[in-house]
Amino acid sequence: MIKRIIYILMVFFTIVACEEIYKPDLEEVDDLLVVEAVLISNQTENDIYLYKTINFNREDNSYPSVSGAQVYLVDANNNQVKCEETAPGAYKLNYQLDANGSYYLYIEYAGERYQSGLQTVPELPHIDSVYTDFITKSVVVGASNSTDKITEVRGVQIYADMKHKGGVNHYRFYARKIVQYITYFDSIVLPSLFPQEFSDFHWSSFYPKGTYNIAGPQEFSTEKDITMHELDFFESDYSKYKPLDGLFAGWIYIVYQYGISEDAYNFYSDLNSQLDAEGKIFDPVYTQTKGNIQCVTDPEKVVLGNFEISSFSEKRFFLDYNKFKDTVRTLESIPFFYDIPERGHRKITKPDFWIPNFNNKTNE
Repeated sequence: MIKRIIYILMVFFTIVACEEIYKPDLEEVDDLLVVEAVLISNQTENDIYLYKTINFNREDNSYPSVSGAQVYLVDANNNQVKCEETAPGAYKLNYQLDANGSYYLYIEYAGERYQSGLQTVPELPHIDSVYTDFITKSVVVGASNSTDKITEVRGVQIYADMKHKGGVNHYRFYARKIVQYITYFDSIVLPSLFPQEFSDFHWSSFYPKGTYNIAGPQEFSTEKDITMHELDFFESDYSKYKPLDGLFAGWIYIVYQYGISEDAYNFYSDLNSQLDAEGKIFDPVYTQTKGNIQCVTDPEKVVLGNFEISSFSEKRFFLDYNKFKDTVRTLESIPFFYDIPERGHRKITKPDFWIPNFNNKTNE
């Protein structure tokens, strides 16, 4: 997350003229403080990271950690909770936020003082309904608008509805897709006169790429409910996610939903505008995306990053579909929350988290 933000926030140092390209002396650009502070309200531990920016022509892409800073979480009554540095640039907050509280971040480093805006703890987010539809998506390859750069992809789109109940109404989503598939093997233990075939249960994880998935009420609209928000897209052709001899056994879909403030929503929206830009003529101009942290001792000093307090909930679903008939066979909620390794396999015995449906050779 932090690398994407840094690249976006630093592009304003690259200046492009209409007729002549100006190449600034990037080595003389001052190092800027970068603050990655996303606190989850219903966690007892949170981590805050401090970095310094680097120049674009530097071969080493690692960001220098900021060590030795004094980092505090301060509530609306100016009560401070100090964050302990557990590793270079990593500051741990061992504190459970008050669900009805408001807080800001305060940092002292290198003789300067930094402070964020006050953030109120959002209510826990909630998804009211989840549903699917088979659709065709147009995927643009490259920066050209030419039709030969557009690919049509068929698949299952998952939607979500969130009704406005007077509380949190802006959200950020992240997800984990876990493909299940089965291969078969013959036992070498049993006598050859009695051959028997056994199952080998496999799973592998995939994560979203690209822009941040955020949701909020439509601008200039009195409607506060959020309907048909696109959570995720599953390509109909799942063969690329498993070997040819693997029998597809459905997806475990884990949705991480964060309740965020309107300010945080606008911050991610600005980042998405930069991430979506491909250098086309009507794309937004690269600008500095402003966070809510400033240097109080030197207001002209640029600080990158943002302080965010979000609430968190998790939902899990099992998805199975027939790629030949464009039908969803199952989209059901998973009531248990087993720890699932990133990938692996288990012979004969199903893992505890395995959804038992559609685990035979008639699935395809």
